[in-house]
Amino acid sequence: MTTLAPVATLEAPCTLLAIEGLTICTQRLLLDGKTTPANILLHQHIVPAGGFCFIAVPIEHLPALDLDDTTITRVSNVYEGTTCGLVFKHYQHALDYLTKHYGLAQATDRAPLSTDVSPRLLGIVLPAPLSTPPRLTRRPLSTTAFSPYGVIHMSKKQPIRVFLDQEIHSRYLIQAGTHGLTPSALGERLIQHGITQLEGGDKAPLEAPGGDVPPAPTTTQA
Repeated sequence: MTTLAPVATLEAPCTLLAIEGLTICTQRLLLDGKTTPANILLHQHIVPAGGFCFIAVPIEHLPALDLDDTTITRVSNVYEGTTCGLVFKHYQHALDYLTKHYGLAQATDRAPLSTDVSPRLLGIVLPAPLSTPPRLTRRPLSTTAFSPYGVIHMSKKQPIRVFLDQEIHSRYLIQAGTHGLTPSALGERLIQHGITQLEGGDKAPLEAPGGDVPPAPTTTQA
């Protein structure tokens, strides 16, 4: 009796980070709809000018893979001693590599090889409440900061990196879209509000919430 090889597919893209100028998505390789035991991941780093992809594979798979493939731009360790990253310039190159070595079943309407990694290749369609208008004009943050060592003058805004749980990140994006703001604009306003509370002696922003905060009432009470 002939045993059929499992069909390899990719799960729907999961957005790990979405800020102005950078989107990071990941997809797991599935065998017959189930996650591979070795957790083979396809990461996509998307910027306006293009971006790149890398496939995270277990270090044990390297002897069986073609590391001389011309579409690989770099091989690097993702997690020392356990996982290796194979970097590709184009999303389609990464798909072709997964097809060659893991039997990925691709769609027939494949993108041309000359196309760089871009959001439209992800096939992500946001529902209307999450779609945001073009960048809004807003008052810039102050370029003067105060510290115990004196006044610090900054020539431009300084980026702040914040890591959120998936559930909180989803709620954050919903609020940004609901109020017609970009994620970074909403972040600025939340930070400004929290700083104002701290300066007034209210330390509530520093306390970790014990659970999900119930939504605010939609009706105005007299």
